[in-house]
Amino acid sequence: MPRFRATAVVAAAALLMAGCATGPGLAKTNSPRRTVQAGVDTTTTTDPSTKPSSDPGKPVDPAFASERLRLVNPCALIEKDLLQTVGTPSRYSSSSYTRCSNYMKDKSGKTLNLTLDIGYSLTSSELKKATKQVAGLKLAEQKLNNTSCFLSAVTQENPALAVRLQVSTGTEGNEACEPGLKVLEGAVRKLKGNPQRYTPPKGSPVEVDPCAVVEKSALSPVLGASPRPLPFGLHQCSWSGQSAQMQIEFRTTRIPKDGKFDTRSVEVDLGGGVKGYQALKETAYPSCELVLVRTKDASDAGEIVEFTVAGLKEKQLDRCAAVQAFAKAVLPALPQA
Repeated sequence: MPRFRATAVVAAAALLMAGCATGPGLAKTNSPRRTVQAGVDTTTTTDPSTKPSSDPGKPVDPAFASERLRLVNPCALIEKDLLQTVGTPSRYSSSSYTRCSNYMKDKSGKTLNLTLDIGYSLTSSELKKATKQVAGLKLAEQKLNNTSCFLSAVTQENPALAVRLQVSTGTEGNEACEPGLKVLEGAVRKLKGNPQRYTPPKGSPVEVDPCAVVEKSALSPVLGASPRPLPFGLHQCSWSGQSAQMQIEFRTTRIPKDGKFDTRSVEVDLGGGVKGYQALKETAYPSCELVLVRTKDASDAGEIVEFTVAGLKEKQLDRCAAVQAFAKAVLPALPQA
């Protein structure tokens, strides 16, 4: 059965504040600035303060604990002072809680596009390729060509999470990995320190562990007694059972004034004055998705919780009834607006 696709929708100008992106409705707190070393450490020497660990759910260092990373503003990890070591920064943009991009110029004036993700989920094959080191962390480096590079600093091994930097320099650009390593090292060092964090508004789900907030009793009617959790990043979790899947995701998005997150969306009453917007999707793997709005600012940028129930076509299941029951079961455990 296919894994649900992770989505993140751009929330426009509401994501830009004081030159650093923040999530919609998420104010930022100021932390002391730290000096970042310009050199890149990619030796095989392991930082003694960062010991690899394969314990389930345990980061390689407490600084990289998921509950801490959920509140870190990713744009603050690649601030202007760091980007200026490799070129001329441009405007920041962000499409999710944990992603920040800067489409800038390198020191020769050529294209240098950088996208940083924190809490990035690695595959087992990617983890096995983490044979180098950067800032005391295992490093996986993938160079697709001379102008495209993916760098992943492993912060947790089971499940595997990383600080990931995607670098591209265009068809006529310079080599991508070298400036990427310098930026990634600086970002990891900032993350180990006291990085700028979000100040969530009332009702924001940004701090919630999506796997922990769902009780088995909310899953068993569709998936049976022993559903298998599958976390993806820091804000998404899915569970699989016999011929069906369920998923919860917290994300930032533009809130449509009519509630039509999808052309098929219909409004549903979840009780207690709570409304949701559901859409039935009759695809090869039919699903019903239900969106609950948790925060919204004056520019209609906000945060949502999206519930999904899906299954094989032959599975006898009222997907929309099931997704409503799923949402009603989880709703009391979410931060209240």
